[in-house]
Amino acid sequence: MLKKLTQVYHPTTIEEACKQLSQAKTAVIAGGTAEALKKDDTIETLVDITHIKELNHLSQDASTIKIGATTTVQDIYKSETLKGISGNFIKQVAGTVAATALRNTITAGGNLVAQLWWSDLPVAYLALDAEVVCRTGKPKRTVSVVQIINDTPAKFLKKGEIVAEILVPCYNKGTGCDFRKQIKTHHDYPTITVATRITLKNGMISEARIACNAVTSTPFRCQDAEKLLVGKKPTAENIAKAAEKAASSIKYREDFRASKEYKQEVFQVMVRRSLEASIEAAK
Repeated sequence: MLKKLTQVYHPTTIEEACKQLSQAKTAVIAGGTAEALKKDDTIETLVDITHIKELNHLSQDASTIKIGATTTVQDIYKSETLKGISGNFIKQVAGTVAATALRNTITAGGNLVAQLWWSDLPVAYLALDAEVVCRTGKPKRTVSVVQIINDTPAKFLKKGEIVAEILVPCYNKGTGCDFRKQIKTHHDYPTITVATRITLKNGMISEARIACNAVTSTPFRCQDAEKLLVGKKPTAENIAKAAEKAASSIKYREDFRASKEYKQEVFQVMVRRSLEASIEAAK
């Protein structure tokens, strides 16, 4: 675990951080909970980005929630700024992350970039169609969360590039969200996490999102299952078909906590119930 570490930099600007990160054998650190788990003995330098004020912010206007990459999960959970469908949903999910001590350390950006199977916020980001602002100094690009997750952050981010901000759309009346988690105790690792979002228009499903983690090795969006719902009526039959498709379309992560067969059966039920809850909220 970082046996060759010799230097830690504390830049105060994004430009300075990206310049240092462009060097070889260098890694970024914020909360540090993910970096501590890595077994990369090549890293000699860490760049601590928590002193960059531009990366620590949380705001909401009529259309978008903006979350700085180093904003802690606890700040999100306790925020009085976040409101409405998207804001309350993000706060709800943030409140399920680990324990208070860890929520004060884990960051919004780190929870996404680390791509850990027990992470909760990426599931919410996927369900809400969030976007990510990536920076290489002043130059920046905005990409969808689903793109950066599917490509994996390690491969997607360029050398010297960091996730600077998460942008979450604000949804209005007619949209409902739901998040649920199977876990033995509040502080244990989850077995299954599911987040759904449904938007209704004229009694029909105009948008559907189904995202999961823990049951998979990395956060995953069940797009094939979503397609079965779009343009359809929110009937029990259509919901059941989408849940069945979601359960059959993922690659299950196996561990000692539960068998694949158990996870598949429970996951299908959780997706169905989550969709039902999102539809009810959308009404």
